[in-house]
Amino acid sequence: MNPLVTYFSRRGDTRKVAEVMAKELGCSAIDLKKERPDVSNIDLLVVGSGTYGGKPGSEIVSFLGEIPSVTGKRAALFATCSSGTVPWFESMRGVLESKGYQVCGCFSCFGQIFFSRRGHPTAEELAKAAEFAVQLKWGASL
Repeated sequence: MNPLVTYFSRRGDTRKVAEVMAKELGCSAIDLKKERPDVSNIDLLVVGSGTYGGKPGSEIVSFLGEIPSVTGKRAALFATCSSGTVPWFESMRGVLESKGYQVCGCFSCFGQIFFSRRGHPTAEELAKAAEFAVQLKWGASL
């Protein structure tokens, strides 16, 4: 398996989750603010963002719009958010599926918003992110 974790993070919360997942998957975590990776040889594409006004970061939207169509590849989504629900998962799932990816799971945890939800993601939330990545590694659909 050749996985890749990509993310957009304004405050660093989503970066922390991305790094934990990448470590478990044995791959890099690519910050989409800094580079656009080649995904042609990737078997599992993991895409994450904070939630901004109910939407993912614009870098995620443009990145997913740019990637080529594929056959037989998997993808997963993750998010940090203030409410515990992620309204953009379904729209990004649709984008990935339209590109030929089988979306095998979504993960979310709290992130800090202004002065609330400080200290998120917690160690427990990061441990759950790591477990999510382990399950992806073994091919589970979540």
